[in-house]
Amino acid sequence: MVDLLRHGAVAGEGWAFRGGGTDVPLADAGWEQMEQVAALLPWDRIDGVACSPMQRCRLPAQRFANRHQRPCEVLPAMREMDFGRWEGRSWAELAPRYRPELERFWDDPQSVTPPQGEPFDAFARRVWQGWQAWMAQGSGHRLLIAHGGVIRVILARLLQMPTAALWRLDIPYGSWSRVSLLAGHPPRLLFLNPHAGGGR
Repeated sequence: MVDLLRHGAVAGEGWAFRGGGTDVPLADAGWEQMEQVAALLPWDRIDGVACSPMQRCRLPAQRFANRHQRPCEVLPAMREMDFGRWEGRSWAELAPRYRPELERFWDDPQSVTPPQGEPFDAFARRVWQGWQAWMAQGSGHRLLIAHGGVIRVILARLLQMPTAALWRLDIPYGSWSRVSLLAGHPPRLLFLNPHAGGGR
């Protein structure tokens, strides 16, 4: 069993591409979102915590792991996709120059690589290889704190969804999902952000 928790809202005005090249901190509201979900997690059954190296994931993961006396592992492979020259910029800023590319990216992220950014296939391969390496360390109930893109890649791969359907998974800030990975059985999504308050 694995719980997947997206980091909470981050500091900064409005929505922007904040990926693997932008190490932004959590906003106060983001910390509140994560504390609310952390209070619902089954800590009596969670054996360990892992996280992206970005501070918006790493700092809450370390706080929760320390609080509940669980080991915490930082997984570099779980860093968000690097959006290159789109990093830190909003749709409104980018659209005058990149509107066709942006629209294609939302329709099928494999079809467009942001300028000087990370190709989606390379990102997805990195995440999946990191996931498999983490899974190979053992079984039990674990928690991964990561990014929206990372969680979408993991869920889509486990559920055998096409890449073009990735954005059909609503993974807002502070969202919580759980997957069952029983040996000899196909992966099952047990729930998807049941307590999420919305937002990207």
